[in-house]
Amino acid sequence: MKKKGIALLIAIWLLPIISSAQEPIKVSIPKLDLGLKLGANLAQLSGNNWDNGYKASFLGGAFAGLRAHKVGVQIEFFFSQSNYGVSGHSFYDAFSGLYNNAADSAKNGSFKVTYMNIPVLFQYKLIPLLWLQVGPQYSGVVSVNDVNSLVKDSKNLFKSGYTSGVIGLELKLPLHLNFGARYVIGFASINNTDVSGAWQAKQLQVHVGYAIL
Repeated sequence: MKKKGIALLIAIWLLPIISSAQEPIKVSIPKLDLGLKLGANLAQLSGNNWDNGYKASFLGGAFAGLRAHKVGVQIEFFFSQSNYGVSGHSFYDAFSGLYNNAADSAKNGSFKVTYMNIPVLFQYKLIPLLWLQVGPQYSGVVSVNDVNSLVKDSKNLFKSGYTSGVIGLELKLPLHLNFGARYVIGFASINNTDVSGAWQAKQLQVHVGYAIL
């Protein structure tokens, strides 16, 4: 009887383990995000001789990512335009050797720089629908438009590419929609001239996106 009682106790103790072993294992399959985005890029170039205000332009491109439970990763390819303004004598005094004509010394001007941007972002879900995004971004110059034809070689005024840090929030909404806002700050100067001085690129970005998948 004593042996039977011990066997019964062992059977009762093992019963939950056996039952759980028979239950199917639940595997969390990562969710694929693939879609398009469109928005506004508010750019600033800080440094001597530049107009340090934020100027609005466009951004647009594609994104792809994987999410599982509370974490994920997203990579994007998008074009953006940054408008950098200069004000008359201040810019000319520093960069007179770059000018086409001395008569333009008092002119205000602007440069519209188009970039191809590739951010790689770590994602973390803060609350339902709201995700934190943070990571590095590489931006390569596609074209430079010297709107007022101030300088001789606008293409070589800025470095051909630079790396930034990105931090932002994104709402992943129903109907495959998302809405996001980010702050982007360059890690190094984009000044490609012989004149000393750091030019740091910064952007505030907002976008709407649609996930095809």
